[in-house]
Amino acid sequence: MTEAEAVAAMGTLGEVAEATLDELPAVPRAIARTKRKSTALLWALAIVGSPVWIPLLLAFVAVAATVYICIWVLALCVWIVAAAFGGAGVVGLLFTADGIIIGHVPYVLTSMGMGFVSIGVALLAGAGAWTASKQIACLSALWAKKAVSPFWKDRGNKSRRGAEAAPLTA
Repeated sequence: MTEAEAVAAMGTLGEVAEATLDELPAVPRAIARTKRKSTALLWALAIVGSPVWIPLLLAFVAVAATVYICIWVLALCVWIVAAAFGGAGVVGLLFTADGIIIGHVPYVLTSMGMGFVSIGVALLAGAGAWTASKQIACLSALWAKKAVSPFWKDRGNKSRRGAEAAPLTA
């Protein structure tokens, strides 16, 4: 059988598409047939199914918002721990002054050491909190862009077109 005969034996494009659709399971077949004909049925299904999908959508949004808030609360807790260690370090250094006034050298050395250790831990915790906050902010911006991307499909392309259209000059 030649190529032309094989193509002719398959039938028309519409017949091949119908045969392919008939081989699909029931739900994908119904969706595929609906997309070909009209969107009225899809709108009707969306309206009739709204008592199911609207609460599910709201629950998803509530869970996502709760997780997002919890992530920021954890970052806030690290900031609070850093501030607490910083405050304890300052208090330790103030107790050093009290030790100097009363003339108790071991107390002075212990207070000074604990004050400096606490300030050092505060600086480390603060650096970690700063890094975590920056990462959460970057992820938040990325998630926001992904969330609005279905609504603004050409937004990213416009900025790229502008960058490609304008040649770089040194």
